[in-house]
Amino acid sequence: MNGKGEIASEQLARFVAGEADPATTTAVERWAASHPDNALELQRMQVLWSLGADGEDAPEVDVDKAWATLSARMRTGRGRVIGMRRILPWAAAAAVLTGVFFAVRLLIAPATDRFAAIDASLDTLLPDSSRMVLAEGSQATARIGLTREVEVQGKVYFEVAHDAEHPFVVHAQDMEVTVLGTMFEVTAYDTSDVREVRVRTGRVRVVVPKDTVVLIAGETARYGRTTGMLEHMRSASFQRWGERILQFDDAPLEQVVEQLSILYSVHVALASPELGRCRLTATFADEPIDAVLQVIANTFGMRVEHRPDGSFLLDGDGC
Repeated sequence: MNGKGEIASEQLARFVAGEADPATTTAVERWAASHPDNALELQRMQVLWSLGADGEDAPEVDVDKAWATLSARMRTGRGRVIGMRRILPWAAAAAVLTGVFFAVRLLIAPATDRFAAIDASLDTLLPDSSRMVLAEGSQATARIGLTREVEVQGKVYFEVAHDAEHPFVVHAQDMEVTVLGTMFEVTAYDTSDVREVRVRTGRVRVVVPKDTVVLIAGETARYGRTTGMLEHMRSASFQRWGERILQFDDAPLEQVVEQLSILYSVHVALASPELGRCRLTATFADEPIDAVLQVIANTFGMRVEHRPDGSFLLDGDGC
């Protein structure tokens, strides 16, 4: 930067945008106070920023209008226009600063992306490489930049890209979920009184009116809007994530084959009731049913029979 001393462009952008934390604010103020050129440069950046501050999103830059505005601000107290030899170098610098600042502005105030899963689930990748899977009938609005925020309605599964400096925040009406990098699901239908957050991996903070809870992997928070109560509990032994990620935690095999039959729309049976008491801990990520059943069979020393009618049978001595 010009002037005396060094300051990061991102720190200046956050300061001008009103997004600076106390440490950044102190650093910028000290930099501006250290030399008159620095103070002047900061003032110019605030002018440039204000040119695009009228709308919620950054507007297209009208160069002629911007230059006219800046030229008017560069007059002296007696009305004399600064000479061209002084204007041209500043104009070149202003052009560079305009490009840089509006680029940074797009990061701080990024465009809004809206998603809707109407007839089927929707699997999408956000600009920060986070994955989002919307269940059928769900909606989401995302703004991903220096801040990462998503508003959801319905059921949405997240696999958040790790970024310790930029927390990922999900808003579900009166519930807020903050995470640094993890896999979790938020359920918040307009027609339901209950809001739910389930954590697959990592750690999240759930905030509702008058209460806060931190969840780790294998835990669930359930909030009743009418009662105002926030429940913190262990997740069920069977969890489904996104479209076809299945997680079993010490689940009885009787429940496992029941869930597999529902998910894959195929009948899966056990050869004897005793096999249903075997307990499975495993995760399957979008694998075909025959591969899932083979893993289960290998785990318990069973065999898989694929019958002519398309159904499957697990048989063996048991656990």
